[in-house]
Amino acid sequence: MSFKYLLLLQLILLCVANNQGKSVKLSKKQAHHKHHKSQKFLDSIMDVNDDSIELLLQKHENFYLAEMTVGTPDQKLTVLIDTGSPNLLLTSSLCQQNSCIQHGSYNPSLSTTSYYIEAIKLANGEVGNEIDIQFASGSVVGVFFEDRVCLNQYCVNNQFIVGIVEQTEDIFSQMKFDGILGLGRIKEAVVKNASYIHNLEYDNDTRNFSLYLSNSDDDDMSSELVLGGISQHLIAPGEEFKFFDVTSDNLWTINIKAVFLGDERIDDCNNCQGLIDSGTSFISFPVYAMEKFYQKFGIYQLCSNIDSFPDLTFVLDRGIKFTLTGSQYFKRNTHALFSKDICIPYIKNNPIIGDELIVLGQPFLIHHYVWFDEDQSKIGIVKSKQQSHQ
Repeated sequence: MSFKYLLLLQLILLCVANNQGKSVKLSKKQAHHKHHKSQKFLDSIMDVNDDSIELLLQKHENFYLAEMTVGTPDQKLTVLIDTGSPNLLLTSSLCQQNSCIQHGSYNPSLSTTSYYIEAIKLANGEVGNEIDIQFASGSVVGVFFEDRVCLNQYCVNNQFIVGIVEQTEDIFSQMKFDGILGLGRIKEAVVKNASYIHNLEYDNDTRNFSLYLSNSDDDDMSSELVLGGISQHLIAPGEEFKFFDVTSDNLWTINIKAVFLGDERIDDCNNCQGLIDSGTSFISFPVYAMEKFYQKFGIYQLCSNIDSFPDLTFVLDRGIKFTLTGSQYFKRNTHALFSKDICIPYIKNNPIIGDELIVLGQPFLIHHYVWFDEDQSKIGIVKSKQQSHQ
C-alpha cells in the first residue's frame, strides 16, 4: 500500500470521525401485492423460474422513505431514498393517470417559488423540454421545474425537479411513495447541478453522506440518512470503515474480486462491479451466478435449516471481505398457504445487468453502514450496529 494512499486514508478517517453530519430519519414501508394469496402464487413456488422468484421477492419489497417539503408554502411529499439514481423525481399534478392521482403530487401552480423550465441542455448535450427515464421495472416521462426543497430543515432553493407527467401504470400504482430522491453520482444527473446532494450547503463544504438501513421497527434502530458526515452510534462496536475507490463516474460502484457461497466460488468475474443501490430490495447477480445458487438452494428452503446455510461472502479490493449469514440473505416467509415456515432468498438474477455487475441492494445495506464521498470518489463500508445486534 503506497504512502500516498495511506495519507489519503488517514485524512478521510479523520474527516469521518470528526463530522457527525445532519441526520434525517427514514421510515420503512413494505409493498403489498394482491396476487400473492392466489393459486398462481402457490403453483409458482413449486417450479423454479424467473416468474416464481419475482413473485416471492415482490412480496417482501421494502421501501426506505423520507418526508420532504416542496415549494412555498410547503407541499409535503414522501420520497424513496435511492442511491442508484441521481435525480429528484416527483409525481406532478400534471399527471392524470390513476397511478399518479392515488399518490401525493407536486403542484407547481400552488407554489410561489416554482419555475417551469421550458427547455434546457441535458447531460447528453441535447436541448429538450421533457425526458423519458427508464428503470428496471418501468419508466417515467417528466418535465422540468425549479423550486425550494427541504429534508427536515435542510433546504435547497431553486432545486431542479423532474415532474412526472406519465408513468408505467401497473408498476407505479403499487408504490408507497410520491417520488424518488436520487442520491446517485452527480455526473449521471439529467442536467448539471441537478443533484440535491450537490446543491445542499454543507458545514464542512464537502459533498458526502452516509446511509443506514434498518430492518427493525424499533425507533432506537430506525434508518438514517446522514448528510455531510456520519453518526458514530450506527457503527458496530470495535469496527472501522474500510474505504474503496468508486469505479464509475456515473454510479456508486466498487470492485468485487470474488463471491463465495460457503467455500464455493459462484462468480466468474474478471472485472466485476458492485453497485450500492438502496432502491433495490434484493441482491442481484448475473444469470450464470444465480444458476449456481439455484442448484444449491432452489427457490426456497425450510427455515428450520437456516442455521446450516452457508455464508455469502463478497471479496473486495485488498482482499477485504464482507459476509452475510444465511439468515441475512434469506427472508422468513410465514404464509397462510403453508403449514411450515419457508425461507426465500433475497437474491435474484437480472439479465439486464450483464455478466459483470452485481447489485448490492438492501440485504447488504441493512447489515452494513455505508459512507458515500462524491468529492474523493470513495465508498466506506463498516459493519453496522444492526448486524452486531443480531
